Amino acid sequence: MDHHQTHLNACGLANASRIASRHSNPFATCWTRPGALPFRFADRQCAEQIVAQLAARKWRGAIVGPHGCGKSTLLETLKPMLRGAGIRVREITLRDKQRRLPAGFLTLLPPRGLTIVDGYEQLGRLERARLKRRCRRANCGLLVTSHAPTNIPTLIHLAPDARLVQQLVADLSARVSTPITRADVAASHACHGSNVREIFFDLYDRHERLRRMERTISRAGA
Repeated sequence: MDHHQTHLNACGLANASRIASRHSNPFATCWTRPGALPFRFADRQCAEQIVAQLAARKWRGAIVGPHGCGKSTLLETLKPMLRGAGIRVREITLRDKQRRLPAGFLTLLPPRGLTIVDGYEQLGRLERARLKRRCRRANCGLLVTSHAPTNIPTLIHLAPDARLVQQLVADLSARVSTPITRADVAASHACHGSNVREIFFDLYDRHERLRRMERTISRAGA
């Protein structure tokens, strides 16, 4: 086996090790990304109620909440229900400082369908007005996520509390074991508040540190 092949094999083993490590951490993005982790509603709310509210508001509504609180995850829960009801969906996720929609996006709105804009707050005032005008002309509904209330009716305001965060962590640790304790979760929530994404990032690092400590202790006792 030549040096190049040895290097490739070593890289493959290293990559496989990293992948295995990610999958052994319940807070890795493969477990927590929108769509991978089911959305957990607070109180007695459910996805069916959100869709019913959206329909009652002539298919115009906003999911509101701070950064990282689960707005995109809720969208991923709603989309299959909407499509299952025969609603044509046109969707886009906007990134930081993306003030305008991509060229041609507004020319392909589904008539009597639904346009979904994740990150609506990124758009400038004139672009928001243009989007709503085009939706009205196409008789197309509009569902958005936003960090703050807009003049689009709010369907739900997300603000995950400590109890809900503990439930989310319990859901994740039921899939993959972790040395993370309820006290760790409470400390992370106290630091990051309703930003569940940052809580998961923090708990990912804590999990890795604790696992390294366990391996070090195990080797020392061997």
